[in-house]
Amino acid sequence: MKNYKWYRCGLLIVVLAYAALSGCETSGTGALSTASASTASMPASSSKNAGRLIIQRAANMGTGLVLNVSIDGKQVAALPRGQTYSGSISPGQHVVSVLLVPNQLNLPPTQKRLSVQAGQTYNFTAMWQGNRVLLM
Repeated sequence: MKNYKWYRCGLLIVVLAYAALSGCETSGTGALSTASASTASMPASSSKNAGRLIIQRAANMGTGLVLNVSIDGKQVAALPRGQTYSGSISPGQHVVSVLLVPNQLNLPPTQKRLSVQAGQTYNFTAMWQGNRVLLM
């Protein structure tokens, strides 16, 4: 009789675990999924009149951190280790910011002002140096 109770209890645990985990499917949308490919890009504003922005993430930033890339305050990518952002950027003045998250040191975002010209490519490398992230 005791074996029967343990069997029912085990079966109940398996059923409850299955029910709890069956709703945990990821949809692949959101900021982190854009960086899951080797190159993430933002929609082109009009590709003939746009410039190109490329931000490579240096390997010295660690594996547990994600580099958030923003243009004019709007996040366009979240890059894990080994990833690169490549996207179109409209001509004119822009502010490109990068920030490592989680931001355990409470560092401000690193910002770079760009004056984008049509057809030009702007290539930067984000790297860790000292106690800050550089965008070179």
